[in-house]
Amino acid sequence: MKIPKKYKYITTFLTLRCNLSCGFCLNDMDKKTRNSFKELSGKEWVEALNRIESRPEVPITFSGGEPMLHKDFIYILNNLKPSLNMDILTNLSYEKGIERLLKEVNPNRVKRDSPYASIRVSYHPEQMGDGEKLVENVKKLQDAGFSVGIWSVLYPSKEQLYSIVQMQFRCKDNGIDFRLKEYTGEYKGELYGNYSKYPESVSKKSKSCLCKTSELLIGPNGGVYKCHRDLYEQEFSIGNITDPDFKVEDKYRKCNKYGNCHYCDTKTKTNYKQKLGHASVEIKNVN
Repeated sequence: MKIPKKYKYITTFLTLRCNLSCGFCLNDMDKKTRNSFKELSGKEWVEALNRIESRPEVPITFSGGEPMLHKDFIYILNNLKPSLNMDILTNLSYEKGIERLLKEVNPNRVKRDSPYASIRVSYHPEQMGDGEKLVENVKKLQDAGFSVGIWSVLYPSKEQLYSIVQMQFRCKDNGIDFRLKEYTGEYKGELYGNYSKYPESVSKKSKSCLCKTSELLIGPNGGVYKCHRDLYEQEFSIGNITDPDFKVEDKYRKCNKYGNCHYCDTKTKTNYKQKLGHASVEIKNVN
């Protein structure tokens, strides 16, 4: 299963279940889909993912939800073929998962040549307080040789922004890479994020269009989707990663949901090289 040259990202949402419940979570904005997905077993994931032929700069990114909650998370990490690089997006707050990662996974397996860490830990002040425990957990991984850093979303709340500033100093004191991400979504009636490339994509007024993604998005049940909106709504799957005949295609697909796009798909952001100006999708013929 070859990954097209224009594809920049592969995300496997092992589960949408999460041990946190952040008010600004874009993965489950209405809280209805978090527990509704069926989940592939570790064996099914490994068999499917190992068919992928990717490039060093396009790793398999394990995401969620909280990926460590998947019962076969460690098995998947340890059985992905060596030619596939891997990244992990985690809140690093599931103690059992952290213990197993430290004991059972070779740190060099989750490490690659990249401008950012392979394990990207999210700091959520609303759920994690001052973050001291999170720093402690990150230090454990860092001291064990893992490529790990902390990221935080600039949620426009004075209380959370204050906590984030304090966290920056805490990370600096502990030698931890700390980075900020732009907040995407609505807050107190105001829309945050840069949607200049496709301004009508978040208008809430549905139109038809042709849309092409630059990401391989795989849901917990193995379903492949052309965008985050479809994945979270469990609509319009274009195939399943477990199907041995499934092929990843770089082509435009019809859509009648333009205007109700997910923020992650149409916002202008940085690409995998951390250069600004990228959007996950290309859209044309809007009517």
